[in-house]
Amino acid sequence: MEVLVSDQSFSILIINPNTSTHMTDGLKPLLQNLACPNIHIDYFTAPQEPSLGPDGEEIRGIPSINSSVDSSLSALHCLPHLTPLISKYDAFLVACYSVHPLVGMLNEQIGIVTPNAKAQFRKKYVTGIFEASVWKSISLLRSISAVNSNADAGKGLGPAFGIISTGDVWKEIFENAVPELLRRRSDFGTDNNVDLESLFAGVETTGLSAVELHTTPAEEVEKRMVEATERLINRAGKQIAAICLGCAGMAGMDGVVRLGCIRALGPVLGEKVVIIEGVVAGVEQLVGECSKLGGWS
Repeated sequence: MEVLVSDQSFSILIINPNTSTHMTDGLKPLLQNLACPNIHIDYFTAPQEPSLGPDGEEIRGIPSINSSVDSSLSALHCLPHLTPLISKYDAFLVACYSVHPLVGMLNEQIGIVTPNAKAQFRKKYVTGIFEASVWKSISLLRSISAVNSNADAGKGLGPAFGIISTGDVWKEIFENAVPELLRRRSDFGTDNNVDLESLFAGVETTGLSAVELHTTPAEEVEKRMVEATERLINRAGKQIAAICLGCAGMAGMDGVVRLGCIRALGPVLGEKVVIIEGVVAGVEQLVGECSKLGGWS
């Protein structure tokens, strides 16, 4: 992970909206080498006990988020537990690779908790690992295409990024959600005449759920992830500079995706593809946002 530099102190809450503590634990090693001692990171896992929904209905925790419906239910389940924590943290990262409603819900709650934030209140930020990974991909591709870029990563590759995800249901979801996100050009600091959608090469899936990534024999998981990576690269005409790991449960599996890159592109170009971990991209983005104005509103 790249070194994050900040002379401000920030606290970030990493939110796993499913009930798998194993999945939360899998995220922690990704951030252990974060070379910035004044950034404090805590982790939240959705509790096992049910919550009450907005209409008083009982909502149970979701052990594996495998659809948009699961995302919505997990958001409703987690929100009552997260709302009391808003005042404790400067930033929140929703560690579920989906268009997760909790991102918007937390932003709304922040407005309620600190409606008239004055100098004594820090401005708070929320993002999800899906949004952060797309942001990181676009930043990378723009640096590659810049005339005076001296970034070695991705040189010689075409300007495109894609996603490797889990179950087949996510393929259609992301192939609609990514272009919609890229049309919000102001979020990426580009003019309206810049075509960001053409930078998206698409999605390939393993056919395994987030939980099955860790319960299926390792050889089968590796085989499926390598094959999905090869399909993604080949469908893009081998013009891939970055690949997003499209599930929090894929944390630490970048080596398997790398193997797929090497098989599809050969050892030289295969090693240059940038593999993006959403939780790392999310922390980088949140630290950057907090640092802009020292985190103060």
